[in-house]
Amino acid sequence: MARMDYDLTILGGGSGGLTAARVAASLGARVLLIDKERLGGDCLYTGCVPSKSLIHVAQIVHQARTAKRLGLSVGSMDIDMAQVANYIQGVIKRVNDAEHVYTDDITVKFGTVTFQSPTTLLLNDQKISSRTTIIATGSHPAQPQVEGLAEVGYLTNEDVFQLTDLPESLLIIGGGPIGVELGQALARLRVQVTLIQGPESILPREDPDVSTTIAHLLESEGVKLITNARVLTADQWGHKKRVTVKQGEKVLVFEADTILLAAGRQPNVDGLNLDGIRVDYTTKGIKVDSYLRTSRTNIFAIGDVIGGYLFTHLAAYQAGVAVRNALLPIAKKKVDYRVLPWCTFTDPEAARVGLTYAEAQLQYKNARVVTFPWADIDRAQTGDAPAGFIKLVLAGKKEEIVGAHMVGASAGELLGEVALAMQHHLTISDITATIHPYPTLHTGLQQAVFEAYLSSNSARSNRSIVSTALRLRR
Repeated sequence: MARMDYDLTILGGGSGGLTAARVAASLGARVLLIDKERLGGDCLYTGCVPSKSLIHVAQIVHQARTAKRLGLSVGSMDIDMAQVANYIQGVIKRVNDAEHVYTDDITVKFGTVTFQSPTTLLLNDQKISSRTTIIATGSHPAQPQVEGLAEVGYLTNEDVFQLTDLPESLLIIGGGPIGVELGQALARLRVQVTLIQGPESILPREDPDVSTTIAHLLESEGVKLITNARVLTADQWGHKKRVTVKQGEKVLVFEADTILLAAGRQPNVDGLNLDGIRVDYTTKGIKVDSYLRTSRTNIFAIGDVIGGYLFTHLAAYQAGVAVRNALLPIAKKKVDYRVLPWCTFTDPEAARVGLTYAEAQLQYKNARVVTFPWADIDRAQTGDAPAGFIKLVLAGKKEEIVGAHMVGASAGELLGEVALAMQHHLTISDITATIHPYPTLHTGLQQAVFEAYLSSNSARSNRSIVSTALRLRR
């Protein structure tokens, strides 16, 4: 058998690609990591890192404006957007510097790459042979077919964080996490925001109570929500950009200084010559099996390029599975998405892991919901952030947590404990019996679980046993 240049080549230097490279190198493989021009991926430069930095700035502005109710007097606050942009770029640089550890003991190259065969790649003008390949090329903003939109022009997450001047008004097309997060942040920075969403609710993948709560929150902060609406056309109207929208039987017209497109993502597959090597894909992404193999058994794909849930942490998880399956001839591992947490970083945050109540009812004979007010968490009260709730979905005879849905300040930080409990099939009794530090938000999770226990069959059975024992002693 001819010797290959590399045991594993990874296409794409984002979260999934970097994680795959580090795992494979730690196993002793000869690893090549290829990206077009720089490592870090969409999350670092145009996604998670800059968006959360902007959200942080907007949250400080909001806190300053509402500080009077705490007895604090804050003077007028001017927003220097050029300095904000510099701050965001500084955060990106610091995070990027910390990621250099991922490239130890691997070969990194940049340029345009295409498959010549399942085991041969052409990088610029250089032929490279590789026993296995992982495609982790990510995604880019989807561009809906709206008449006139391309001519009018718009922003996406790829350029909005570089703005040094904010528009007075903004139309956001898309009410998923990107549109909702940026909508609230920019509204807090004094931009008049109108958000246009196709489905009947924003954040349609969330529990209905979560979607409704976040919608009311945005509206209370001045964001105008237009749901169940389809954008028909876009044009220039003087100095304004204008869109025509159909909402039910009504045709509406909205105008603003700028349009921000946040209507989903599309996989980066162009130029790879997937047709030439017979790797199956659709407009939604490369097709993979439960082992993350493509239709070519030595080629794997992970992250945004395979569609589904487009999360940085999911790509990192998939990287570990794909590397194991690519390098080890036995004990192949399947992906398991039963416990998949995610968070939308509004303020307060919307956090989720597992099933909704409706989904649990379809999978289990016995399912119930326990809801605990965020305001009943002492730490939330001391931090002047009482808005929200914890909703736990319980199922089975042991009443395991099969889903959790939260709205609250830093709610995403609670997902780790819930996900660990779900991963290992722990019960509400296990969490209740674990000592939590007070006063923290995690105490709130323990309180919610305790309320669930008090209304459980186990508690009723224990009360019966104790009552009987006490009667016998009297």
